[in-house]
Amino acid sequence: MEAKIYKFGDFCLNPVARELSRDGEPLFVSASAFDCLVYLIEHRERPIGKDELISAVWGRTDVSENLLAQTIVRLRRTLGDVGNEQQRCIKTIARVGYRWMLDTTVTFDAPASVKHDSGVEPYGLVSEAAGDVDDDDAIGILPHVRPVRRYLFVALILALVLAAGYAGEQRLRPKEAQATIHFNKSAAIVLPVEVNAPEDWKWLHFGLMDLISTRLHEAKIPTETSQAVLELLKERADASGEGLSSFALVIRPHVELAGNRWRVHLDARSQDGHIWRAESSSSDVLEASRAASDLLLAQLGYAAGASGPRVASDSQLEYMQRIDAARLAGQPYAARELIDMAPPDLRNKPELAYTVASLDCDEGKKDSCEQRLSTLLKQLTDKKQEPVLRGEILTKLGMIYSDKNQDVEGEAKLTEALHTLQEQKDTEALANAYLDHSYVEQMLWRLDDATSDLGRARVNYALSGDAVGAAKADFEMGLLAERRAQPDAAVSLLQNAYDQFHGMGMRSMLPSTLDGLAYAQQMLLKFTDELGTTDRFWPVNERDFGFIDAPMRRELTMVRAIALADNGRTSEAATFGELIVNEADPKNDAAQIAETNKLLARVALDQGNNERAASLASKALTPALAEGDRRDYAETWLIRISALQRAGKADEAKHDVSAMVEWETHLSVKDDWTHIYVIRAIAAQYWIEGNHDKAVEQFKLAMASAEKLGVPEVIVSVGKSYALMLLDIGHLDQAIAVSGSLSMWSNTDWRAAWVEARVYQALGQTSSWEKSRNKAEQLAGDRLLHVGASSDYGP
Repeated sequence: MEAKIYKFGDFCLNPVARELSRDGEPLFVSASAFDCLVYLIEHRERPIGKDELISAVWGRTDVSENLLAQTIVRLRRTLGDVGNEQQRCIKTIARVGYRWMLDTTVTFDAPASVKHDSGVEPYGLVSEAAGDVDDDDAIGILPHVRPVRRYLFVALILALVLAAGYAGEQRLRPKEAQATIHFNKSAAIVLPVEVNAPEDWKWLHFGLMDLISTRLHEAKIPTETSQAVLELLKERADASGEGLSSFALVIRPHVELAGNRWRVHLDARSQDGHIWRAESSSSDVLEASRAASDLLLAQLGYAAGASGPRVASDSQLEYMQRIDAARLAGQPYAARELIDMAPPDLRNKPELAYTVASLDCDEGKKDSCEQRLSTLLKQLTDKKQEPVLRGEILTKLGMIYSDKNQDVEGEAKLTEALHTLQEQKDTEALANAYLDHSYVEQMLWRLDDATSDLGRARVNYALSGDAVGAAKADFEMGLLAERRAQPDAAVSLLQNAYDQFHGMGMRSMLPSTLDGLAYAQQMLLKFTDELGTTDRFWPVNERDFGFIDAPMRRELTMVRAIALADNGRTSEAATFGELIVNEADPKNDAAQIAETNKLLARVALDQGNNERAASLASKALTPALAEGDRRDYAETWLIRISALQRAGKADEAKHDVSAMVEWETHLSVKDDWTHIYVIRAIAAQYWIEGNHDKAVEQFKLAMASAEKLGVPEVIVSVGKSYALMLLDIGHLDQAIAVSGSLSMWSNTDWRAAWVEARVYQALGQTSSWEKSRNKAEQLAGDRLLHVGASSDYGP
């Protein structure tokens, strides 16, 4: 197995060998400091929250931030990064945590293999192509090396997450078991069971699949959930699982009934072609499956974990698995029929009541689902009774409230779910709760809290072996980075997420990921890249993404339209926008219609149709748009004010400015991006009133805020309007300074190019003016350039 070697400056870091050196001379740091350094370097594309770093390095969350700070100080001292004014290696990010700053190169080293005596194989096992064990295991047999933490990567996307540090796998595995396969870069998956038995046993197809997956999970092997595997197979339209070679281990079970004996056979294959087989027979199919699973675990070098709590008996367990199998197969009616025929001793079990409620949620019956879950929660009067089930109920209720825009109530339920699950060992249930809690925190604009919870979700998904969950967590982190005004990090995160979804065959996640990626590229003014990203899903009906419903199809059409408009093809963009508005349902698609009207208003403004722009912006300014993203709402309001100002409707524009300022005062959480739009609106009002000095003061404030925010799209949008205003009132020196700050984008963004051209015009540089004007016209496409227009200060 090739080991990554990180090189920065005079330093060399080998995570597998646990070596840090400078100019070839070894450096000695504590185990926790070493793990901290590796984690920061592995995740150097983004800032790392303090809670996430503590969880990854120490494997728990009750470590003080003071200890972390001391560890960082020691690392900086070792790396020669001394003094708060320096921080050239590890930078402190206010209110977030830390980030690795040095340019780092990655090389690969193939470590020498370590031979192990295969010993006597357990009865009933057949092993083929027994290869060398990775050198990672050498760490555990060197007497002078302390047990170390190891990162459990789940596919490439989990390069963003470390499960519990380098000792995780060593700590979780019984010392007497010598593993012959490792899961530090991917997970195991169990395919649906091939069943050779009468029709009434077909439930084993998914039921035993789930049982075997659970058995592996209990042995601390990262294992995908049955639901996730079925989603992958469905999206690939491949029931054989032949295209799932990116996973560390693929297990194909076969069960056969011969007389009154069940024979269970497991065929497991690793990425490198290593094959293990295990077989067991019994009169009890569940017992035979458990025995075969344990035999396979023994050959893999993992001891079987303690089984989780059973419903009451094997018969009840079998019945619940039959119900779950029907759900996994997408047969809710069959599941309900089994529930109706459940034996008396099972009907009063809370697990069955939870399954019934979950079926309602699956079928979109949210009111019924909420009622059933609330009733069940009241029945669990003792908070210590069924804590994992209680946590899962609270998690579902939290998201139901959030879907109804009751985010405060939803956040309270999810907080209670986290408190309940944090004391349990069900990492997957805890990961789901953290992920959902993060989503609600984003809706409440508690972005720092959302970032921390997403980090915790990733760690717990990795610990539970849920690569799909971890990939979705990283996708959400990319979207959160956009909301936090971090487009560079968003591009990196979303591209990684796309690669992993593509590698796992999760076609249904690809369009949403490309949607987010295109927006991040727009924020960076990389319009050619933005259009290229949409080419990867356009035309939608010619791409193989599996089933895409009408709302998603319209969403992708709008993303395509935005990219076209950003590249100067506004007429094409308008055509697509009109199609969306005409097809969408005003009642069920209010947010989508509002977002499309915002796009159409912007296009109309760019084309010089001010009356139409004002009207469309007014249609877009709905509660649905405000609930979706307040920045979109504020930008739409500024578009309307600018359109009214250009149309000479000063009184209407001033009225809207006052209303916009009043709206911002009622926001529970303020953010700089939204406030920049409000400042520009105030500047417009001063300009309308003839108070040009006050207008310039407001734009100067907006420009400073935009540069502090650091998003190129915001900087250029503000800078273009600010510079043109300065030129109109004769402040040429200041306009030149603003133009200079936009010059890095003058070859890609028409607004920056237009400011450059207007400055040359004011300087009387005719040749340069004409050259820059031609460039601006080429970049603008069919957008209208306003020459000398005193009201061209809109977005």
